[in-house]
Amino acid sequence: MTPDELADAVLRTVARLNRWANMHAVSELPAAQMRLLALIEQLEPVRIGDLAQADHTSQPGITAQMNRLDAAGLVVRAPGAHDARVHRVTLTPTGRAVLHRARLERATILAPALGRLDADDLAALQRAHEVLSSLIDEPPADPGPPRADR
Repeated sequence: MTPDELADAVLRTVARLNRWANMHAVSELPAAQMRLLALIEQLEPVRIGDLAQADHTSQPGITAQMNRLDAAGLVVRAPGAHDARVHRVTLTPTGRAVLHRARLERATILAPALGRLDADDLAALQRAHEVLSSLIDEPPADPGPPRADR
């Protein structure tokens, strides 16, 4: 497999794994809101516009989701230190707890399948996890201009 083919295969598999876990896990919130909580956790404190850009969605769409999450007590919006017109979003303790429970539920769904793997496959999966984690800890390389063969 070429690096491009492997990249595509890995991303497809990770996406399928996430969908599989979401389908089988019991969640307190819709998957889109859970994804948004995780993104806020990763970027906080984060401006609404930056959150919309990171989620590849519109600012009005993110604002509507923020209103729901805020009403549920899962996030808090606070004015920026240098510009009160710019609000930054952070998770509340309740938001962190909901996100933690969702992650535990998804892990509980996956753990039995992992328990059926032999030692070699578990070791390979652990190594793959380490490699993937190291890749996403670095900023992405500039992919250059779009290629016609994609």
